[in-house]
Amino acid sequence: MEIQWFTRNNHGVATIYETNITLNTVAANHFKSAYTTLIGFDEAKKILVVKAISKDEQAMGLYSEDETHPISIKPSYGRINGKNIIRNLISIFPLDFSIKPFHKFPCEWDQTEKMLKIHLEREVTQ
Repeated sequence: MEIQWFTRNNHGVATIYETNITLNTVAANHFKSAYTTLIGFDEAKKILVVKAISKDEQAMGLYSEDETHPISIKPSYGRINGKNIIRNLISIFPLDFSIKPFHKFPCEWDQTEKMLKIHLEREVTQ
């Protein structure tokens, strides 16, 4: 007999609502020591990027408060609140919240850049 054992879900998933971005535990774990975040978008690759910023980086004045977005980390998820973030995203990438209240996307951590890459071209279906 040959048994195939199932592993835990170790895939990051980001859920985008009209008011926030929620990260599952796998994705949120990368931000446990983050003080704040930067959020950007690579239009050519259709990737939303969330970069972890340490307290030291923020204290050095590398980023203005207008550029950073606080993240709250809870035991089972992480959340970045901000309707303005979602409005900015919708202006360059179509997300329709009238059809459904949220959109889920796979994501991966880039250790070199210390950023989460959310792949908007590959929506996760339930």
